[in-house]
Amino acid sequence: MKFSRGLTALVTLVAASALTLAGCASPGGSASTGKVVKWGQAGVAPGNWDPVVTGATGATLNLTPIYEPLLTQDENGKPAPALAESWKYNDAGTAVTFTLRPGLTFQDDSPVDADAVAYYIDRAIHQENSALAGSYSNIKDVVVDDELNFTVNLKSVDYQIPYLFSLRAGLITSKAAAEKDVNALNTRNPVGAGPFKVVELVPESHITLEKFPNYWDAANIHIDRIEIHFGNDAASLVSAVQTGVYNFVSLDQTQIQRARDAGLDIVSDITKNWSIQFLSLNRNLEPFDDPRVVEAFRLAINSQEFVDTVTLGEGEVAHQLVPEGHPLFADAIEGVINYDPTKAKALLAEAGYGGGLDLTLEASPWSSDAQTELIQSQLAAIGVNVTINKNPNWAKGYFGKTQALATYGYVGRNSQAQTLTEHYDVGGVLNLSSPHTSEAFQAALAAMRATPIDSPDYLDKARAASTAGFLEGSTIPLFAMPTTWAKSSGISSNFDNREGFLNWRGVTVGSTD
Repeated sequence: MKFSRGLTALVTLVAASALTLAGCASPGGSASTGKVVKWGQAGVAPGNWDPVVTGATGATLNLTPIYEPLLTQDENGKPAPALAESWKYNDAGTAVTFTLRPGLTFQDDSPVDADAVAYYIDRAIHQENSALAGSYSNIKDVVVDDELNFTVNLKSVDYQIPYLFSLRAGLITSKAAAEKDVNALNTRNPVGAGPFKVVELVPESHITLEKFPNYWDAANIHIDRIEIHFGNDAASLVSAVQTGVYNFVSLDQTQIQRARDAGLDIVSDITKNWSIQFLSLNRNLEPFDDPRVVEAFRLAINSQEFVDTVTLGEGEVAHQLVPEGHPLFADAIEGVINYDPTKAKALLAEAGYGGGLDLTLEASPWSSDAQTELIQSQLAAIGVNVTINKNPNWAKGYFGKTQALATYGYVGRNSQAQTLTEHYDVGGVLNLSSPHTSEAFQAALAAMRATPIDSPDYLDKARAASTAGFLEGSTIPLFAMPTTWAKSSGISSNFDNREGFLNWRGVTVGSTD
């Protein structure tokens, strides 16, 4: 099987020109009729529309109307049927067999069958530009048992596979479309089995989706059309809802209070849709090869100040890499590392840096100036002189693990094991210190994976792995922020969202104010 070798496009989120309000016409220039969601976003359109290539969980918010996962998650965050109606592990926990719903098709009328799913999993593991290869690293192979049944064989006991296949990492693509032109699938012709089919995609402008009648839960889709428009000035989005240009918009922290003041409905729940911004340290490079320096940097960060100044009070203090309320949130981590610049300076002196330290901060394109400048200020207080480098080629150094100090953020993962491995494991995409890991984390991770997710002691095992990874890792959380949208009153409020997933099932669109 041969796949495209095109590199993943990492698109810098930059502001575009201001929105022109144009009567009752949609921003794309055509009138909208029926039950339509007109969704405005700031920044440019996604560079990738293939879930295999799309690395960022946040970017999948635009993909989940198009693609359906093997499994979804219920109101308690537990795996639940979607394309697959059931699954069963063998007694050893080393293989799991999935059964697909019968009679389903992708939006190009090709069948959603075991062969198509096996092809997708093989592509996720072996395609050169796959962003899922690390997540699928414990999968040995996939065997097609018959039209609707396939078995995933594992390299070791792993009861996390249902989580892995729920939502982001389980968004199945059409085999026919990928075989025909995998690059087109990614850039201009995304084809899935989700509730909406792409009818128009204009790069850097907009994408138009229409209800897909053969969706497995089509009876719960009450929207005829979704129009997503990119390139809006963030400051224009609230007024665009007020004037009827949009009825749904994505908000950054600068616009949330304005949306409240305008009387718009806010869609936000930090326990389900969130981001954590963090500092990444590389323990393989000086000065972070000295654990005292790592601890000093942790003690130098005042998360509350980030909440107050960077998020304008909309965020939350973060002392670990998931928000409070998340299953991996561990009480054992809270209070272990507290803001203490005096102790931080003493540790740097012990490590031989009492006279000061000069470092370059490699700033992610998604890090605001307010955020990087506050990092600079807080580290200056312990004698570290930071030069901020906003390099458009930041990704090459970050994912190549050549940077010593960098900023980044993430919006979680649907698999709890994946949340941890990407930060703390060998090859973890968010582990700037890779291949650094710890024996304590590896042991705790193995125990977590070997525990069925419905076992009474599962959460204890998961939180133990979260604690072991964090305490010996190289990531410093800065703050937590809810992913936030605003909508008109004409869109119902019964969203049931998860990390990287905006749920449209059951949502209705009526008349707007």
